[in-house]
Amino acid sequence: MVHTEDAAPARSREELLRVLLDTATDITALRDVDAVLQTIVRRTRAIVGTDMAYFALTDVEGGVTAIRQTDGVATHAYRTLRQPLGTGVLGEVARGLAPFQSADYLADTALVHVPEIDEVVRGEGVHAIMGVPLTVAGRVMGALVVAERHPRVFAPQEVALVDSLGTIAAVALDNSMRFEAANRLAEDLVRQQQRSASELALITQVLELDDRLMDAVMVTPDVGRILAIGQGVLACELWLRDPDGAVLVATTTDPAPPEAPGSVAVTAAGERLGVLVAERALDAPAQALLERVAVHIALALLFARAEEDADLRRQSEVLDDLLERADVPRERLERRLQRWGLQPGEPLWSVVIEAPEADRRRRLQAVRGLGTRSVMMAAHHDHLCLVTADPDWERQLRPLFAARGWPLRAGLGGPVEDVRRLGDAHRRAELALGSLTTLGRDGVLDGAELGLLGALLDLARRGDLPQSLTAAIDPLRDYDRTRDADLTRTAYVYLESDGNVARVAELLHLHRNTVRQRLERIGALLGPGWDVSPRRLETHLALRVLEAQDRG
Repeated sequence: MVHTEDAAPARSREELLRVLLDTATDITALRDVDAVLQTIVRRTRAIVGTDMAYFALTDVEGGVTAIRQTDGVATHAYRTLRQPLGTGVLGEVARGLAPFQSADYLADTALVHVPEIDEVVRGEGVHAIMGVPLTVAGRVMGALVVAERHPRVFAPQEVALVDSLGTIAAVALDNSMRFEAANRLAEDLVRQQQRSASELALITQVLELDDRLMDAVMVTPDVGRILAIGQGVLACELWLRDPDGAVLVATTTDPAPPEAPGSVAVTAAGERLGVLVAERALDAPAQALLERVAVHIALALLFARAEEDADLRRQSEVLDDLLERADVPRERLERRLQRWGLQPGEPLWSVVIEAPEADRRRRLQAVRGLGTRSVMMAAHHDHLCLVTADPDWERQLRPLFAARGWPLRAGLGGPVEDVRRLGDAHRRAELALGSLTTLGRDGVLDGAELGLLGALLDLARRGDLPQSLTAAIDPLRDYDRTRDADLTRTAYVYLESDGNVARVAELLHLHRNTVRQRLERIGALLGPGWDVSPRRLETHLALRVLEAQDRG
């Protein structure tokens, strides 16, 4: 039986962030590679709460990955296991592509198995395995893996936690390996006296830079401070662009130059977080220093993201109370809103913004950067949700989306002064967004403008609109298709004009007698009473749905 419950005890995002910071502080202070690895696996096993954890180093040229340090492993064969790349869970992860897991390894037919290694796994009693790749500046170093002696599925938050530990571990391990390599090189320089003083100075400079950068990350994950340190060492201005090309942080107010060959991608766990751009081309030693700055920027961005996720989770809880629950006391809602500067009794708008899953986080971060007084969550159903007291939110949002090349499609509900009515305002905003999606239009639509039509359009968007609701006008549509006529449009304008023939003639640029002739034909097709209650409402709604879809 496969267990799906979390093995690790539930922790708050704040506690996990503190654990990650403590772990980073511990392991980055170590210089011995084996000490770093042992600390990593021991801390990972304790934090995640698994039966075992281990660390493997990847030999890309040799095509294998070998377990280097373990915690909780019982057999010598498993502790010294060497796995070909592309086989098993360890071999998949160690290629550096993405996290990977198997709920029951030996029974998993989707994996490439090696019989000798399967025997080692069986002897250790391992079932569930999950690992994350360790990469620094695009270079694959190895894999951090946890395993259980019973079948289970690791939850997304557990994968994300091990991934965060792996990112910290990769930086610390890289620093330690560089330190060991630098020490060996320094010893060779002393013994052989064959290297120049400038080479030794560069080695010392790299080590000092790593110490200063890690201190900047550990004290407070401040990207601006990291850039300032890099600017001082490289003696040139630096710009950090986000994946869309917008400048996030810079050491100068001057515009960023185009990305040059010396630019460095800022990546973590296979995700491109941005690009670090220098104002001029750099020689090989300076380029190496720039890459070290990029590695520590990635680590700082991951810490900032963890803090942001914790804040968003708190906001999500508030929004769930506001929008989904009717039993939360008004006083509690108002107290929770005050945390984000939203005062009791002031008008509030509910805004739902279309955001494709692929770049939902980037859009969320961009909207948060506007500084509007609001509460947001990253994903409420399939959109971003914004509760704001700022009546100018749209004026700020439009240029932001235009500058990023994002189409703006948003539904609006409100304003409301009673927080208990926000749920209703949000549902109207969702209907408005659904209507825009159905009609294929961009822009902002107020749910109050739609009325019952919005609900019908939302049903149509989800494919749940009963065909019988529009069947009343099928005879008109069939007539128009076969005779190239315009009776459907005439019927719509007639009902929209409250039966005013003169107005219909004016809007359609027809003679009144022509309008009357068309109305007679419509009556013959739909039958007597099509334009009087109760059939009038049914016909009018069907015509409005069709008109809205045709305009879209």
